[in-house]
Amino acid sequence: MVIGKNTVSPITIEDYGPTAIFLEDITNKRFNKSFWLDRFEYWWDKNPAMSENIIRGWVIRGRGGDIGGFLGNIPIKYYIMGEEKVASCVTSWYVREEYKKRSLELLIPFLKQKGAAFLLDTTPSEKVEKMLLQIDFKSLGKEWLEKDAFYPVNLNEFWSYFIRRYISNKALLLLFKVIGIFVIPAIKIFRIIPKLRFPNACWKYTFSEIQRFGKSYTLLWEKFKEKYDILAVRNEVTLNWFFFGSKGFLSSKKVIELKYEGFLVGYVAVKEIEHNLGKETYYSFEVVDIVVLREDTSTHYIILKSLIWLAKENGKKIIFIKISPFVKGMEDSLTKFGFFWKKGRSRFLYRKSEENNLIEDYFQQSFYATPLDGDRCYFP
Repeated sequence: MVIGKNTVSPITIEDYGPTAIFLEDITNKRFNKSFWLDRFEYWWDKNPAMSENIIRGWVIRGRGGDIGGFLGNIPIKYYIMGEEKVASCVTSWYVREEYKKRSLELLIPFLKQKGAAFLLDTTPSEKVEKMLLQIDFKSLGKEWLEKDAFYPVNLNEFWSYFIRRYISNKALLLLFKVIGIFVIPAIKIFRIIPKLRFPNACWKYTFSEIQRFGKSYTLLWEKFKEKYDILAVRNEVTLNWFFFGSKGFLSSKKVIELKYEGFLVGYVAVKEIEHNLGKETYYSFEVVDIVVLREDTSTHYIILKSLIWLAKENGKKIIFIKISPFVKGMEDSLTKFGFFWKKGRSRFLYRKSEENNLIEDYFQQSFYATPLDGDRCYFP
């Protein structure tokens, strides 16, 4: 269809192909057309939160009908103070250079959309973050979301990765290789201590990897949601969509099921991340969600033990595990287990919609926020 002038309009199913080609081109083919078509199916067609009145996103259409810009809108089911509602998360804001002056025309309809409980952006660049903070978006600012804990699974490989990534000076590189000869054995000895601190109740737990969430997770959700005022819905349907709803995710997402005396008490999910340094390729796990009914030291220790087990069982060599503590009580367990801390950065931005009178305190006190919220989990 030839259009007389540049327009911004909602994306339709018929636009999937041209938009995927545009996104492949603007990302320099880092993500190809098939990747984007899979994402569109995942974000919208398979999404249990999707309905006819929700707009998938917006595109800038050139005079000849070509796509010059895109901004996606992902609906997310949230449990909010006793009710299930739908929030909206912005994703993949791309605009061709010749249309840069019209970039905000893609964002405005996202901000003004009807029916969203609140708006999210959990993957903004620094430039976008500054802009959104000026238009009434707020940062969640949870203290424990601004910390990252790291556990080197393979110490020798991790040390090699560390010095290759952060040290370019040849003399310093040689020095750190020598230092590693002494540091690595010391860390191995230090790690013996957590095993001696294992609570006696740990033997009552079992864990295993799962490929799909069963009906028991809907019952787990009914119990878990009572602990918080605002959190992303995690029943059988939404969890299978979150983690197993995309072809591109099947090889990069893994889930461990946790049981206590044979009864389901939660799960922990990770994303596999690839790190390319020159000719060398390294892999790591990033924990993207944790749900547990029991919050005690035994449970924390089993979570960490299961993560290390999963890393060692992986076909690819996982050199380290990265985790945010999610809930404050887990920080102590991470330290005792031998995790190392590094200052992180939480860019979890939210904005109350014009239709919703959500009380600010709920976001700051009773919001269970993990990287699962928004699209951090949906994009590689």
